[in-house]
Amino acid sequence: MLIARALHVKVNLIHQVGPALWGIVSFNILRIVTDLTKKDEFWSGGIRIHANGLIISIVICYFITLMWKNGLKKLFSRAKDIPTNIFKEYSVCLFQVIVILNPVIFITERLGWIYMGDGVIDYILVNAIYIPLLLLYYTLLRNEVINKSLADSRVHIEQIKADKLYTDLQLLRSQYHPHFLFNALNTIYFQVDESNTMAKRSLEQLSELLRYQIYNVDDKVSMDQEITYLTSYIAFQQQRLTERLTVYTNFHDEWEGLAIFPLLFQPLIENAFKYVRGQYKIDISLKRQGEKIHFTVSNTVLEHTINKHDSSIGEAVKSGSGLTNLIKRLDLLYPDQYILRSTREKQLFSTELIINL
Repeated sequence: MLIARALHVKVNLIHQVGPALWGIVSFNILRIVTDLTKKDEFWSGGIRIHANGLIISIVICYFITLMWKNGLKKLFSRAKDIPTNIFKEYSVCLFQVIVILNPVIFITERLGWIYMGDGVIDYILVNAIYIPLLLLYYTLLRNEVINKSLADSRVHIEQIKADKLYTDLQLLRSQYHPHFLFNALNTIYFQVDESNTMAKRSLEQLSELLRYQIYNVDDKVSMDQEITYLTSYIAFQQQRLTERLTVYTNFHDEWEGLAIFPLLFQPLIENAFKYVRGQYKIDISLKRQGEKIHFTVSNTVLEHTINKHDSSIGEAVKSGSGLTNLIKRLDLLYPDQYILRSTREKQLFSTELIINL
C-alpha cells in the first residue's frame, strides 16, 4: 500500500513539473542554437530578457499540456478503440502549436518582454525547435493516455469476470434443487379442488414460466421461444391484477434466424405491471429491424407521481435489483450493442430497449 501510494505521488509530481521541465529544455535548446551558432556566449545578453523568455516558454508548455490532455481525454472517451487517424490528430496539434506560439512571441516582443534580433529568421528558428519538441511531448502524453485506457479496460474486463462469477453463484443458489420446487407445485396442484380450474391453470402457467427461467437462462433461445414465454408471462400477470387493466401487445412474426439470450425483456414488463396506475393501460411492442430487436413497453401512471423529463433507465424507477441485474446482464452479453432508455411524461412511463445482434 505504501509503495503504491509513493508511486502515485511520484506520478502526480511528474505531471505537475513535467511541462515546466519541457519548457526549460526547449528554451535552452533554442538558446544553444541561437547563441552558439552566432559564436556568442551561452545565455549572452540581458538576464531579464532571457528570464522572461524562459517563463513564457514554461507558461506555453503548461497551457498546451492542459489543452492536449483535455483533447486526448475527449478523443479516447468517444472512441471504442485507439484512434487510428494519426495524420489528422498530429495535424491538429501542429496547427495548435503554430497559432499559439507565434502570436505569443509577436505580442511579447512588442511589449518588450523578449528580444527577436533577426526577425523572421528567429521566428523560423523558434518554430523549428519548439514544434518538434512539443509534438514529441504530445506523443508522450498520448502514450500515457493509451496505457491508462488499456489498464482501465483490463480492470473493466476483470470486473465483468468477477460480476459473472457472482451472477453464476447467485444463479446456482437460485437453482438449488429446482426439482423440489416443481414437486411442491405438483403437490399443490393435486390438492386444489377439481372445480377450481382457474387456480389449476395458474399453477400450470407458473410451472411453465419457472421451468423456462431456470433451465434456459445461460444459452441463447430462438425469438419464437422468447415470445411464447413473454405471452405466457403477460397472461399470468393479467390474472392477478384488476379487470380494469388493458394490455396491448404487438409482436412481429418474422423472427427466422434470430436468437437471443432469454429474459432480457421480462424485467421491463414486470416493472410496467408493478407500477401501472391511472388509466391502467400497458402497451408492449417487440419488432425486428434488420439485425436489431426493438422493444418498447409503456404504462400509465398517476399524473402527480411523475415529472416530465427524459432520464436514464437507472434513474427511471427505483425498483430494487431487477433493473440493476438487467443492465449487468446486458453489459455482459451485449457490450456496446444495446440502448436502454426511459421517457417520462405526465401520465405515461415508457422504456425502450434496442439490441444489435
